[in-house]
Amino acid sequence: MVRIRSAHTTLRGSGGVPGASVPLGALYLSAAICCTLLLSWRLLSIEHGMPASHRSLPGDDSSISASEGRSTGFLQQSQQQQQAGVAVAAPPPPPPSVPYPDLDAVPYVVVCFSDSGYADLLLNWIASIKPTGAPFLIAAMDDRVMQLAAEERVPALRADLPEAGSLHRDIPSFRAIGTAKTRFVLGLLEAHPSLPVVVVADSDQVWLRPPGEFLAHHPAADFYTSTDCLSHQLEEEIRPHHKLPRCGHIPNNTEGLRAFNGGLWAARNTPAARDFLHAWAAMLTDDQYARTDDQHALNILLEKGELRPAGPDEPRAVMAWEGKLKVQPFPVILFANGHVAFVQRLPWRHGVVPIAIHTTFQRSGVLGKVARLREFGLWLRDTPQYYGAAPLYGSPPVKFLAYENDVLAFVAEQEAARYGSRGHGMPLMEAHMIGMAYQLAMMRDAMAVARMLGRAVVLPTLWCWCDFDESPDIMETCRIKGTDLPLHGPFECPVDYPINVYYLQSSGVDWRPAGFLHLPQLPPQVRHGRAVVAVAAQRPAQPFPPPPHVLGHGVVAWQGITQGELLQVVAPVAEAPVLVLRGQLRGFLGGFDGPSVSAAFDQTFEAILGNEGYWCCATWGPADLEYRKFFYARPPRLADGWHEWRPPTLELYDWCDKVSATDGNRKFTQLPQHPCAFLRNTTAAEVASGGAAALAARGPPLSVPVL
Repeated sequence: MVRIRSAHTTLRGSGGVPGASVPLGALYLSAAICCTLLLSWRLLSIEHGMPASHRSLPGDDSSISASEGRSTGFLQQSQQQQQAGVAVAAPPPPPPSVPYPDLDAVPYVVVCFSDSGYADLLLNWIASIKPTGAPFLIAAMDDRVMQLAAEERVPALRADLPEAGSLHRDIPSFRAIGTAKTRFVLGLLEAHPSLPVVVVADSDQVWLRPPGEFLAHHPAADFYTSTDCLSHQLEEEIRPHHKLPRCGHIPNNTEGLRAFNGGLWAARNTPAARDFLHAWAAMLTDDQYARTDDQHALNILLEKGELRPAGPDEPRAVMAWEGKLKVQPFPVILFANGHVAFVQRLPWRHGVVPIAIHTTFQRSGVLGKVARLREFGLWLRDTPQYYGAAPLYGSPPVKFLAYENDVLAFVAEQEAARYGSRGHGMPLMEAHMIGMAYQLAMMRDAMAVARMLGRAVVLPTLWCWCDFDESPDIMETCRIKGTDLPLHGPFECPVDYPINVYYLQSSGVDWRPAGFLHLPQLPPQVRHGRAVVAVAAQRPAQPFPPPPHVLGHGVVAWQGITQGELLQVVAPVAEAPVLVLRGQLRGFLGGFDGPSVSAAFDQTFEAILGNEGYWCCATWGPADLEYRKFFYARPPRLADGWHEWRPPTLELYDWCDKVSATDGNRKFTQLPQHPCAFLRNTTAAEVASGGAAALAARGPPLSVPVL
């Protein structure tokens, strides 16, 4: 570093007398030294940016590495500068080497396979596993991932696909990825005989704890795999003959559908596991199974022969693959899939910190995965500015608008008004349709208010009464078969249940997920700087009180308020980092100042809902598609002026008797939660309300004949 005196420092002559003149020759000498240093710096900069092949000059020793050459040049330059009396900095330290795990010494290694299409998820995966201390490797499926790993200084090896080319997320792509996974793991196990276990994970997962303790407690297994089972209770009880889907891996359940998941598994370094990996790779490269992806192939192989209990010492393990492979399924409470973690929230309800969470069972692609991780504080890639910290330069920090969701009280009021005299409650599907319409009306107005005030909207926890599933069997209880959700009443549900997160993210609305205001990343001024905007049923007599008359940190808005009025109302609390809407929120907003602006925001909200905003699914297969979805009622357009919002009333569909018998679709219309059943059959309505929940839980699928 060259030390240059301030322009305000008095120059000293050779005699050291303040104010003396400086000899002209000394000035020339100083200027020459500065020019030399600048030229040397420029040459070093150019050299650093050149390809290695272009960094040598004629006569240079090509055996000297580029880094050695730069070090030598720095030392020579430093000696010259010291001889000239110029102070210099120490040479820069060499970059630290990437810490690769010692595969001959670690008890296991976690390998994450990823291509650059999932780069953001991969970086979050890395950020989640680092604090656990688990040894890991990145298996890079393209050059960009290798580059990302180098930038993050994490260990990575190239996992080449059987055939070069881009991945399109179709069956051939999944077969290619599966082949690369199995061959890569085989290579590690065979090259490192003392490596006990390789754990394989997709990048759309997060780690909260290392898996080593679980692996150590189950040392006899050859193979471990996650499942799509949705019930911790079934696994905990080791319930035989339960006949529920997705949990057939539980011993003594030959009738249950098994659903082993290829996104998280582990292989112990045993002959049986290595043989199984060879067989898995062979199936994925066999043209006979060209329509079989990697996960389907895994299930086909494991189910060859009858699954049977592994023995009393391993009560939850099974012998699979014609009895040649001891398989230990990962319990869903510890290795949670997306439904177990984000819909049922079972780990937290049982006070358990899961080891890993796989973001499956959601509807909005990568953005939906990110949204769910953000909602639970598991997305680790956001900057401090995302949470409201002041930017280093330029614009002011983000401010937020939150709102309270009182949908439970509203639906309870509607239930009392509509069913109070019938002796039973409201059918779950009806409550769900009313509740979703109510929540969408609040969401639209809150987003519009946030746009008016220049704030980011913070969504509240959403509530559902019916789960979401592709199988119309859900029309029996409004629950996916085999979950641990209670058979009646509402449950917390993610934002991708009513809307498609991709549409929301593309709309230009700045938003934050539920739970955002409780995250530890919030700066203190956001956490504690809140003011309330209470929404009243009518305009107050004094709508715009002067600031000294504002009580505490709160102001009052009203039903039908317009943009200009709202700006006046919130002026006394406009500097609060967080404004919270509270009160009668459904459809309270009268619109923007100007019909064209209101119409533009109407289009924005329509784009957010798009062709989504529905419950599914009431039919199966290619037939009867027009009867498959129940669309939620949408709020009135802002451009049409303010109208009091009214909840929808379910009416009997005119197509109830038109549904065909194809794939059993007509039978589904007779299940209790189908509107075609409970709107014209009192017995179905009682069952659908939960009054006969025990009957629905015990017996075979309950079909109520239409009278």
